[in-house]
Amino acid sequence: MQPENTENNTPASEAGAVPVISDEPTRRDLNDPKATFEDLPYKPQLTEKQAKRANQTLKGMIISVAFCIAVFIPLYLLNPTPDEKAFESTVDLQATAQGASEMAGTELFAPELADDEYANFARWQANTAQGVPYWEFGVVIEDSKFVWVRQAVDSNPTWVALITDSALPTGTKEIDGVQWEVRIKDAKTYLISEGKDTTFVLSSDTGEEELVEMARLASQDAK
Repeated sequence: MQPENTENNTPASEAGAVPVISDEPTRRDLNDPKATFEDLPYKPQLTEKQAKRANQTLKGMIISVAFCIAVFIPLYLLNPTPDEKAFESTVDLQATAQGASEMAGTELFAPELADDEYANFARWQANTAQGVPYWEFGVVIEDSKFVWVRQAVDSNPTWVALITDSALPTGTKEIDGVQWEVRIKDAKTYLISEGKDTTFVLSSDTGEEELVEMARLASQDAK
């Protein structure tokens, strides 16, 4: 009897066989919070129709953006940055006062303004709730200060109270020989001169110096 060849019958584990190492990375379990797209057992593929639709959507977005840019650029070039001076709403104070004087039946106050001043509105208020028609205009000084002028021919205390928003008197001020009553409410200061033939109400919330200068011009007109 021939002896059995035990060399070929030795189990691989006993023969010292080297385990096979795979080059593929180990996938995480899909329940793992750190799992990513690469951990899927397969990679989903878009069908030809799906890929075509996705491509068309991307092209549509690019065309829309390009169209918006093409429309915006000409509009931007046709509308240059506006000049701050363009927003000045100036009026011809003397010409407007001349027309209002005809309605008032008397010559109205319309001073000559300095180079850094302009009237931004001027009007004759005929139909008023107070029943007192009056002339008014606003003067902008150095683009940052403002004086509001009102002149009534036949005024009364009620009209003055309404025009001054019921501001409280705080004293008097003599300007070029004319007495002006001073009233203040919040940040606004009023100067009131009640003469025999006309009543002036000047107001400003940007500075007393400009208010006094306008009162000086009105004082000359009231004499």
